[in-house]
Amino acid sequence: MTGLDPVASARRLAPLVPEALPVSRVLIVDDSLVMRSIIQRIVEQAPGFSVCASLASAQAALDFLATEAADIVLLDIEMPRRSGLDALPDLIAASKQARILVLSSHCTDGAPATLKALALGASDTLSKPDHQFYPQSFIAALHEKLRILGDAARFSRQAMPPVAARPVASHGTLDCIAIGSSTGGISAIHELLRGLDPGIDAPILVTQHLPPDFIPFLVRHIADLGLRPVHQAQDGAVLQRGHIYCAPGTAHLGLQHSGGQTRIALIPEWPGTAYKPSVDPMFAAVAECFGANGAGVMLSGMGADGLSGARLLAATGAPIYVQDAQSSTVWGMPGAIARDGLASVILPPAGIARFIADCWLEPK
Repeated sequence: MTGLDPVASARRLAPLVPEALPVSRVLIVDDSLVMRSIIQRIVEQAPGFSVCASLASAQAALDFLATEAADIVLLDIEMPRRSGLDALPDLIAASKQARILVLSSHCTDGAPATLKALALGASDTLSKPDHQFYPQSFIAALHEKLRILGDAARFSRQAMPPVAARPVASHGTLDCIAIGSSTGGISAIHELLRGLDPGIDAPILVTQHLPPDFIPFLVRHIADLGLRPVHQAQDGAVLQRGHIYCAPGTAHLGLQHSGGQTRIALIPEWPGTAYKPSVDPMFAAVAECFGANGAGVMLSGMGADGLSGARLLAATGAPIYVQDAQSSTVWGMPGAIARDGLASVILPPAGIARFIADCWLEPK
């Protein structure tokens, strides 16, 4: 034992960088000294990033964040005394909404740990090699994720120019809610659904950008909230009030009227989109089937998927509720709708839930 304070030692790690440069501060939390050293070298190869601390436990990270700031936290899962997943919500709170990137060999595509991390509020995950050789593909992937999260962190700290809301009056009953999201969207979906008044019983459609293997886990995680029946959308299924339907990863979520009922119509391809599932066809379907009695919700996500569908929704008079930049991991998809003048309100997910109830429920 050297008697050195690990937090105090960690504070000396950050290299001196001219203050004029936009530098993102990265906190590394991993119980392996070897892994921390490798990850630190990889991070410091990326321009615009400095390692502000490299710590061996979740508690050391919480102690550090009590007095110091970090923009991005690289978090291992398996650590002694307290796992990364268990500490994740506390780290988000202590860091004042730093972006958390979970690095773990358990976070492979479709793995339960991956979706659990995202549901708990992680901005993203990356599978870490389980040996000391880190291939160039991993280094490139980590640098790209750092770039995206660093840009998002800097953007959220900027003063937002005023964005005009599009006032919309509710028309009778709310017949369908369509939720679109991508990066950072899973925890936002959970927050929205937990805050949604049970009296709002419109069927809820969810399109979250995920690979096909993830969708069953997403359905299970939403079902574990115990709020409403949840299904992976099946072609031809009748839309039922009070139920939630998640788009599969192999098709887009559409709708059609048949025999006096509204049924799910899965769409194999949709022109002009790089995503499957894409938010655009879901919004377009709600616009066609429900018009002003439908509603769109756009949560955190990168890019502009959903913008063209939102324009169709707005043209019918339907409201579109948009997550704010401060609570979004990436304000790409919601920001595109807001900047286009289509947002009826811009709030955190829980605020959107309350606003929907205020607009559509009769006063008691």
